[in-house]
Amino acid sequence: MAIIALVVVTMWPPVSGNMLLVPMTGGDANQVARVALAGGAALVGAGPFRGSMVVTGNRSRIEREIMSWNIVVLAAPPAGCGTGRAPGALA
Repeated sequence: MAIIALVVVTMWPPVSGNMLLVPMTGGDANQVARVALAGGAALVGAGPFRGSMVVTGNRSRIEREIMSWNIVVLAAPPAGCGTGRAPGALA
């Protein structure tokens, strides 16, 4: 039970910040981008799964645009979805 709780906590998306949007039907990145932009999010880049995208924005605004739960919103851990640096930060 503790392992399941740990997985849920680590994948729960933040209130705002980087999130991974994963389409559940067909892997359509265009649909994911439209939903993210309609929710006021900025596109960061492609995610690790087919059709998925990393975005930064407000979770509740993005989730309001998801009509039938055909897109899952997850936390975007730096190890799998980006560098962990803020956009525009120098290396």
